[in-house]
Amino acid sequence: MLQTFNAAPQAANTTVLFFGAVGDQLGRSHRLHLPPGGVSASELRRLLSAQLPQAEAALTAPGVRMAVDKVLTAGDVHVQAGAEVAFFSAFSGG
Repeated sequence: MLQTFNAAPQAANTTVLFFGAVGDQLGRSHRLHLPPGGVSASELRRLLSAQLPQAEAALTAPGVRMAVDKVLTAGDVHVQAGAEVAFFSAFSGG
C-alpha cells in the first residue's frame, strides 16, 4: 500500500539577480529567504531594502524592471519562494 504524506510548504531561498545600473549599485546577486507562501513584489523590495543598504533607491529608480522566472512582470505580482527574480535597469543601445 502506498502512503501519501502532505508535507507543509517550506520556506525557500530565492535567488535575486541584479543587472545594469541596479547591479552596479547592489552587486550581481543576493539570496533571500522567503516564507512558504511567497510574497508580493512590493514586500520583496521591502525585504531587500532591509538587507541591502542601497536597495530602496536602486529598485525604485525610474525605468527599473523586474522579471520572475525569466518572465517580465508588471505591478505587484506574487513571487513564490524559490523563484528566480531579476531586477534590471532600462538598457540602451544601437
